Amino acid sequence: MESLVKVLEIIMPIFVTILLGVLAKKKNVFTEEANKGLQKFVMTFCLPCVLFNSCLTGNFGMESIAAMVLVIPLMLLSSLWAFRARKKKYPYHNLPQLFSSQETGMLGIPLFITLFGTAHAFRMGVLDVAQGIVAIPIIAILSADTGKNPSVGYVVKKVFQSPLLLMSILGLVLNMTGAIQILNDIGIGGIITEVTGFISQPVSAVILFCVGYNFSLGKENYKHVLEICAWHLLFLVVFCAIIQAVLCIDPMVDAETRWAILLYCALPGSYLAAGLARTKEESTVAANVSSILTVICLLIFCVIAMIVA
Repeated sequence: MESLVKVLEIIMPIFVTILLGVLAKKKNVFTEEANKGLQKFVMTFCLPCVLFNSCLTGNFGMESIAAMVLVIPLMLLSSLWAFRARKKKYPYHNLPQLFSSQETGMLGIPLFITLFGTAHAFRMGVLDVAQGIVAIPIIAILSADTGKNPSVGYVVKKVFQSPLLLMSILGLVLNMTGAIQILNDIGIGGIITEVTGFISQPVSAVILFCVGYNFSLGKENYKHVLEICAWHLLFLVVFCAIIQAVLCIDPMVDAETRWAILLYCALPGSYLAAGLARTKEESTVAANVSSILTVICLLIFCVIAMIVA
């Protein structure tokens, strides 16, 4: 009974917060613009502070570096498959974006923080940085200038100006160069972490609320939607097995790193895919795939929560 209570303490806040987002949309409590405003606030200010603090104080081991190195070729392989599948079976312009990156920002990091706290957020954050090496060029390709769409150069510039990427890199640099120790010695380090920690506080609740608000599940192209979900899950199951097997080489791998890999592989493809659509059909298919994979991810998260608890 005690274990069940601990599990419920972990998962119920998540499901209630997501449900509040669903109800807010259904009852028109929040407008689309208001939801986008909340989402922009947390993605521009709160989440970058989470990643900065975590990367700043994280104890990076070889397992984190190995996981980062492995994520790049694996995501590249699934992306190349998606480009090929787009020509032969699934004629959706934005399909590769569902296979080039996982939704670490809007879902992975908040879920991981719920289980292991903000101190370990860097374990998911470094995977997000690594997948960016594949995702950024693909975003640029899919957003290539075709009239209304922005130019490749503009997209690449905007991605590299991302607060998530910049704050993660800044935290990593300060950590690995030892600069944070100097800042701590002169009394500034604590002020920096307290300020960024305070700004980080609303991140999980706001993001999960937005996930619920954005949840969508239509009946269009359902056969293709289910097939794409199946392919996505197959790729990530294989990826998870490969990365976990490589990590077995080091018997000192932290348990949190293994859980980060497992949760990363359970995440849905990037929610950005719907925004890269060129037709309403492509946007709907991407939204449906993301919604189904989000439900599956949350079920897997519940299993992880039961084990961890």
